[in-house]
Amino acid sequence: MTCIYVLTRIKACIDVCNMGKENTTKNTALFVIIAFILGVIIGYAVHDNISPISQFEVGENILHNSGFEDGSNNKPYYWFQAIVPVDNLTMSWDNEIIYNGSRSISINNTHTYNETVCNNWAQTTEKIPIGHTLELSGWIKTIDTESVVMVIQCWDNVYNMVGFGTTQTATEINGTNDWQMYNASVYVPNDTSNIVVRLTLTGTGQVWFDDVKLIVK
Repeated sequence: MTCIYVLTRIKACIDVCNMGKENTTKNTALFVIIAFILGVIIGYAVHDNISPISQFEVGENILHNSGFEDGSNNKPYYWFQAIVPVDNLTMSWDNEIIYNGSRSISINNTHTYNETVCNNWAQTTEKIPIGHTLELSGWIKTIDTESVVMVIQCWDNVYNMVGFGTTQTATEINGTNDWQMYNASVYVPNDTSNIVVRLTLTGTGQVWFDDVKLIVK
């Protein structure tokens, strides 16, 4: 049943994205892809292994390893990859180009996909601050990127998205830029049971992320 449900949701999101190509809401179509395809597939994979807890403090950063300092086997702890694998795509735990500390994470892609693809590093939180606003912040460096976003997704217990926040609300991140801080926020609805943060490269280019935090307001 789970596989059938996921395939149904993927079909629905592709239909919506194709509809978006017929008008000027290109960004909406893009984030439908992030929210549904990657969210549903990865959400199913990680949700059953995490028991959400309600204990939190205002001002707390509820992401683990948000500076990417700890890890092994070229991967930072607590972060997972949601990707469409190709030879020219590299997801790295970087120790050379950093904003702070000794590590960052990066995505480098030179492959041109036939459709919109949003490769990303992601983390599912343990804590679900119902009724609070979450502010996502992070430092980003880019080289020749098509589009970079940080997003927050709130899901209910049947995998409907009930809240969504993105850095794209405030600014487009593309091209080549030195380290800059970007922000996004979302209100956590009562029916939220799963919160996912995604650090995304759409299309080609190279991006680094560092000191990414999700703060309870």
